[in-house]
Amino acid sequence: MTWNRKQLKKGAWNTVFKRGLMAWMAMVAVCFIFSYLGVDDSSQTKFVKGIDQVLGQETEHEADNVTILKEYVKNMPMIEHMSEKKAETVARAIDSVTAKQTWIIKLLGANTAYVERNPGEVIVMLLISALIMAVVHFFIQSAAIVGKCRYAMECRYSDKVSVNRMFAPFHRHYLLRLMWVMFCYNVVMTLWWLTIIGGVYKYYQYRMVPYLLAENPRLKWRDAKNMSREMTRGYKWKMFLTDLSCIHVWMIKAIPVAGLLVALPFQMELDVEMYFWFRQNIGVENFVEEAFNAAPYNKKAIEAAYQSAGDAGVAEVWTKPAYILQDVAVEVPEGMKVKSEYSLRDFIFFFFVFCFIGWLWEVVLYIVMDHVLVNRGTMYGPWLPVYGVGGVAIIFLLDRFKADKAKLFAMAMVVCGIIEFIASWALDFFFNSQYWDYKNEFLNVNGRICLVGLLAFGLGSLFGVYIAAPKLSEFLNSKSKKVQNIICITLSVLFIIDLICCAIFGFNKGEGVGGTY
Repeated sequence: MTWNRKQLKKGAWNTVFKRGLMAWMAMVAVCFIFSYLGVDDSSQTKFVKGIDQVLGQETEHEADNVTILKEYVKNMPMIEHMSEKKAETVARAIDSVTAKQTWIIKLLGANTAYVERNPGEVIVMLLISALIMAVVHFFIQSAAIVGKCRYAMECRYSDKVSVNRMFAPFHRHYLLRLMWVMFCYNVVMTLWWLTIIGGVYKYYQYRMVPYLLAENPRLKWRDAKNMSREMTRGYKWKMFLTDLSCIHVWMIKAIPVAGLLVALPFQMELDVEMYFWFRQNIGVENFVEEAFNAAPYNKKAIEAAYQSAGDAGVAEVWTKPAYILQDVAVEVPEGMKVKSEYSLRDFIFFFFVFCFIGWLWEVVLYIVMDHVLVNRGTMYGPWLPVYGVGGVAIIFLLDRFKADKAKLFAMAMVVCGIIEFIASWALDFFFNSQYWDYKNEFLNVNGRICLVGLLAFGLGSLFGVYIAAPKLSEFLNSKSKKVQNIICITLSVLFIIDLICCAIFGFNKGEGVGGTY
């Protein structure tokens, strides 16, 4: 079978525009998602991100507090005492980090007093956010490209492909290898593009790699590149001419909306047509999807190909092809409960009981240490919400792991540490308040959490999961549903009233209870 540009373009056109309105809209939605992630054409990415500017999420001019934040970080003593070259390097590094972390810069810059109190924490947050974004951008985005290829490939055979199919290659058995192969692919292509001509040549030679991975994510980099090289041997010039013959479509990319609606879907499916042409005409092994052997755009042929899938009716087989790569699903370890055994009323009751236990612990501890009776809560009632939130989170998230006490203890320390750190940070940032300070304790993180506290929370979590929660649930369920509702509603109303009082009069700042900076 000879290479036919018109037939390839016709196939792409049919997939995009002749499967029905809903199928076309789903494809546009996928292109929109990947444009927003920066995977697709840069002109479309700028257009989609321009929506943020219209909505006020992203502005060209930085607010004054953002500028103050940047200047403050650059003028910190630890940087001022460096040599001129080192200080300049650090300043450039800060500019590089902050340039791509506008959302966190704007957040932190809203309270410069917080920045002055916690310069080290600010720098760490910037670096961590930059690292996370880099990992997401480089690895997850690379793997997402394979998911997009998978979705586009399936669209060639069905008009009812779920958008979720873009995540089909993301099984935990494949994801790490897939990321590694795409990492190798990106590194190789980057190096070849430095030679310009070599980059163009290798672009066409390795163009099928993402599609090969989308069909068989178990491929190694060496296998994928060799298969792509074999498939495109002698056809790279024809591929280039095919792209060139679509110049009128590529020009549409300059028109933002039209690019999303027409150019990107067409380009996505044209590559798919090329892949399947190679797949069907080049003798390369390791293809895995029998469903892709059916004829596209031919309902009868596809129905016949899927009849062997079972006793399902033709319509069922048509809409749900027997793909080897199934939808990604959360795999629950054997013996672990999927659903919590406790009801919503149980969790409401747990929240208030744990709030009270935490408050009572703080009050008694202060009596023992300072011989003074003080309301140690952030609110006016006998409750400390951070203990309630932590207790409910532990029961809800970790109760299913209670078959393994060591794992539950470790996970509880992590969960409680995150909750306590966020609570401390929120009080510091939004209210300029400090209700606890562990800076004098062993292994603390900016005084917000410490090892001793986390160990105590871990032990408390064991008590909550194995003893408190079952007993409290048993007590509550011994009452009638009416009484249970009265208890939960009464406690909730009192808590809301307390919140309103805090909003009007401010949070509790009694003797020995934190304070404002």
